[in-house]
Amino acid sequence: MNHFSLTTNFSERIFQFWWLLLIGGLVGGIIAFISAFILISPMYLAEAKMSIAINFKEVGHLSQYEQDQMIGNIINLFETNEIVEPTIELINDNELSISKFRKSCFIERQVNTLFFRCISNDPVISQKWTNHWAKIAYEKLFEAYGHALLYEKLLRAQDSYETCVERSYYVFPTFTDCQKILPEQTSLEQLVDEIEYERLLSKNIFPGFKFSEIILAEQPQKVVRNNTNAFVLSGSLFGFLLTLGFLYTKKNESK
Repeated sequence: MNHFSLTTNFSERIFQFWWLLLIGGLVGGIIAFISAFILISPMYLAEAKMSIAINFKEVGHLSQYEQDQMIGNIINLFETNEIVEPTIELINDNELSISKFRKSCFIERQVNTLFFRCISNDPVISQKWTNHWAKIAYEKLFEAYGHALLYEKLLRAQDSYETCVERSYYVFPTFTDCQKILPEQTSLEQLVDEIEYERLLSKNIFPGFKFSEIILAEQPQKVVRNNTNAFVLSGSLFGFLLTLGFLYTKKNESK
């Protein structure tokens, strides 16, 4: 019963001094914000962007999962060492490693736009890294897309040839006429090898979308301080709990 009475009294005190808890939380948040401004190093975030649009007239209806997979393959290509390594070589910084680059640079997707983003304590460096990465990514995508188109073209030729051969057993055209479907001076075995070769060079990129040229990053002017929000939230919570403890202590002293 005494325990219930103490709990009830404390609850009443909380409702009575709710404004003090609010002030405690605000003060804690303000102190944390100032501390974050002092303790967290200022960083600069540069971003380049590329627009990607799926051509539904060409590929037909796609589920949301299939759309995400198509664009996800592009993002995966941009994040491979095949693109990161030449980017680092182009940056020409002996202290820059692949792991350091991956920690500082990342890709974000917003609907049909891909953002290449790099963060550094030097705005010139963040801009340089971002633009070099975006340029090489565009070149590799352009190259892979060309192979994807050729891969699809060769697949269609193979399908047409096989359909023709199946029909030639029963009706015209003859098997000799079917040979004309294959690319000039190419056997079926060579066609299969070419298809596999183009598949590998396409890097899991599928035709059926359009992509814009890169809009390069400008030198960032706005300072970014990572984890400031978490810092402020923690400060507010600490201030609230500290005030709550103060009210509980005062309640016991008043008895």
